Amino acid sequence: MAASDLEARLAAVQAGGQFSPGALARFAEHLRAAPEEQLYRMSPLRYAVTAGLDERTAIDLFLHATHAGVLEFSWGVLCPACASFLTTAAGLRSLAREQRCNLCQIPVAGLLDDNVEVAFTASPSVRHLRFHEPEALDVGRDGFAVLFSSSLGQDSLLRRFIGEKTIWSGRVARGESQTVAISLAPGRYVLLSPANHAALHFEAVQGGARELRAELLEDRAVPEQGRVGAGRAVLSLQNRARHAALLLLFPDPLPPPEERHCAAPPAHTLRPYLTGKRLLTSQVFRELFRAESIPSEGGLELKSLTLLFTDLKSSTEMYERIGDLRAFDLVRQHFDSLREAVAAHGGAVVKTIGDAIMASFAEPQPALEAAVAMNRALGRLGGREELVLKIGLHAGPCIAVELNDRLDYFGRTVNLAARVQGLAEAREIVCTAETYAAPGVEAASLAAGLAPRREAARMKGIAEAIPVVRLRA
Repeated sequence: MAASDLEARLAAVQAGGQFSPGALARFAEHLRAAPEEQLYRMSPLRYAVTAGLDERTAIDLFLHATHAGVLEFSWGVLCPACASFLTTAAGLRSLAREQRCNLCQIPVAGLLDDNVEVAFTASPSVRHLRFHEPEALDVGRDGFAVLFSSSLGQDSLLRRFIGEKTIWSGRVARGESQTVAISLAPGRYVLLSPANHAALHFEAVQGGARELRAELLEDRAVPEQGRVGAGRAVLSLQNRARHAALLLLFPDPLPPPEERHCAAPPAHTLRPYLTGKRLLTSQVFRELFRAESIPSEGGLELKSLTLLFTDLKSSTEMYERIGDLRAFDLVRQHFDSLREAVAAHGGAVVKTIGDAIMASFAEPQPALEAAVAMNRALGRLGGREELVLKIGLHAGPCIAVELNDRLDYFGRTVNLAARVQGLAEAREIVCTAETYAAPGVEAASLAAGLAPRREAARMKGIAEAIPVVRLRA
């Protein structure tokens, strides 16, 4: 690693994100001194704890560092049963395609809310890691790091099982074949290539054929199921993948697929990790990584997203009263204040609509706190010309899409959030009752000195009355 190269890139990080010198110095020391496995698939949330940063600052630091070439990030779909990190080669665009965990033999949907992890690795430009060269990896030392999410706790039963029960490990070089002679008791086994998640499930049976042949492709073994004779058996393996295949052979920890419905998945706990949803609701991500696009057809489903809409009261009259130039300058300052409030609470401005904004948040509580901050900021902004907001909040399922080269959202939740904003009066925040009932929202509103008033509201285009909560100072 060239020290001057790292320093130059961190200077760009500082210029873009205005991080404290101490935070950057600790980050630089971490990159220089941490063991290589700690710099592979890092979580900014866990780094925040060790570095004494809040989570939002750590996420922003990792994103600016990625933009400056200090880090690289990858999107991984986590298998809910074993926590394997199923890498998506095309990033965000690949999440629309259903993945498959070849170890557990189950389909895995890429749900941005739950099981899509965004992990960060030190870039080769600042420090060379053995993980940058799959050919250099050792299966015994590195197999778990490559196979599983780094967020998987050490208490994982499956991880412990594989570590204790592996009966053979080895590698087959790219484009080469290898024959493995091994003694197998009757039973079911898995031959697993952690790097490309290829798995051969086979059974050793009395009187079976002495040899089992298999080819290792980029993301699977062919065949994926097989039989071989118990006792002295031969596995003939041909590696057709782009890299050397690191291999582990162990007893199959799962029952046969036809019996899988009555067996519980392996138990594991996951440490905090950055979800795909939380990344999408980051203002820094939206500004720095516009090339990360949503699949063109169908979009990506989110089980829950909090949306905030604002409107500037009487802006048309303001243009008439003080003139275009002065009014435009005030509206521009108002947009800057709103963006700052959204970003400071971990959200992202999706778009502006006239003199209004639409913003997204991973959870309702920071959205409400951002709304409170917006009202306070505008109270200080207008001077003699008073600027007054009307704000609406709603959380629910929606679809993330790419529209006009920009990430956007569609669905009933978006429509309802916009309608809720239309109910708000000057300096009022209106949210649906279900959003107000979300964790932390009521406590945050009371802490801000807001008095709640409940009602059932009729809204255009929505048949039933919607319970809402009006919040005013």
